[in-house]
Amino acid sequence: MLKAHEAAFDAALPWVAEARRFAVEGLAIDRPHPGPHQPVFRWVYGLNRVTPLRLPWCGLFVAHCLRRSFGEIPLPRGHARARPWMGWADPSEPQIGAVMVFWHYHPRLPFGHVAFYVAEDDTAFHVLGGNQLNKVCIMRYPKVRLLDCRWPGGPVPTGQRIFAPPGHAHPFG
Repeated sequence: MLKAHEAAFDAALPWVAEARRFAVEGLAIDRPHPGPHQPVFRWVYGLNRVTPLRLPWCGLFVAHCLRRSFGEIPLPRGHARARPWMGWADPSEPQIGAVMVFWHYHPRLPFGHVAFYVAEDDTAFHVLGGNQLNKVCIMRYPKVRLLDCRWPGGPVPTGQRIFAPPGHAHPFG
């Protein structure tokens, strides 16, 4: 049954399929200075034509996945970071494929995280994103930290929410 969910994600949500591809390949970024051979630098250059030495790359990963799926979709200014994704595109309820923005440390501080919804449990959203433990993976983020939820393109669907089985970190596990 879980494999059926994976196939449905890939067919209906190509940006999630792109994100899953990097998670399956085990993409990790060397810190503190990723080398120019690493994918994150290719994404930065491909999207912005610049290559900063240190960067938050959760938003950059989201931008890469969306551009691979939608071509020249408009991106928020400062898209490498998380908070610029607030207010971008159309508002959405949490659902498979939605772009979710979370706060770090305190809701009023500029620090945050952005990733794609894949599932949830009673207390947390399970999101697939980059710069999660310096790699692409699925992690749990507390529901109370959600700042915004956006839909990347086309009419906002009524959405499908997946509740992770007890004892599983995410629906692919």
